[in-house]
Amino acid sequence: MEKRIFKNETSFFGKLETLIRTLWEKSFIRFVVVGGFNTLLGIIVTYILRYSFDVLIGYNPKWDFVFLWFLNLQIDIPGLIMFVALLPVSYTTQAIWAFRTKWSLKRLAIYPLSSIPNFILQQGFIYLFEIVLGVNPYISYALAAILPIPIMFFIIRFLVKPNKKAEPITPLQEEDNE
Repeated sequence: MEKRIFKNETSFFGKLETLIRTLWEKSFIRFVVVGGFNTLLGIIVTYILRYSFDVLIGYNPKWDFVFLWFLNLQIDIPGLIMFVALLPVSYTTQAIWAFRTKWSLKRLAIYPLSSIPNFILQQGFIYLFEIVLGVNPYISYALAAILPIPIMFFIIRFLVKPNKKAEPITPLQEEDNE
């Protein structure tokens, strides 16, 4: 039996609760919510790192990609640090909440494979917006974090969700894990 907040299912709030519960059963909706949380967390961490480089350290947070100097490519250091530091958080939230699978060290180890395209897209967007178009770096970070999300759903789902033979955990098992 499911635990309901609003006992009267025919009331406005009862219907709203039913709608939210129905939508929450869709992995794409859970992915968007969890991805939104991860994106917001990443933006906040990146802003803090960028501020630290700009104001506290007084150092240009760009690293020239020496091998491709003729293209004037640069890697954004705050973006790189954030990406590496939040990989375990991102995997954990995607595995447990978005795709309702058991947390696995093996899957955590291969999860960075999903991040390679995301990292390349984010660095490309940061470069495009900040360097080429001259957009404020903080706006560039937000745009670079949001624009790759639709592409990443399919990549992350493939790497996080187990094969058909493995059983996903149910919402009741999730409560036991907490």
